[in-house]
Amino acid sequence: MDMTNNKSIILAISTLLCLFSPIAGQSVVPAKQDGFWYGGNTAAAEKVLIEAFFDPVCPDSRDSWPPLKKALRHYGATVTLVLHTFPLP
Repeated sequence: MDMTNNKSIILAISTLLCLFSPIAGQSVVPAKQDGFWYGGNTAAAEKVLIEAFFDPVCPDSRDSWPPLKKALRHYGATVTLVLHTFPLP
C-alpha cells in the first residue's frame, strides 16, 4: 500500500511540474527590428514593404527564395524587402 501511495504522489508531482513548467519550444517574433534590408533599400511611404521570415534550414524557405527574388526584380523600386531569420515551427 505504501509503495502505491508513493507512486501516486510522484506521478501527481510530475504531472504538475509538466503542466506549470514554461514551454520554450516556440519562439516569438522579436519586439525590436532584427531583420536586414535586402538590397540596401529602405522603407518609404510610396513603397510596398514585404517582411519575410525565413528559417535557414527549412526547405520551404529555401524553395520560396528564388520566386521572391524574381518578384523583387520585377517590381524594382516599388518594393522593399526586410528579411528576418526566424526558426519556423
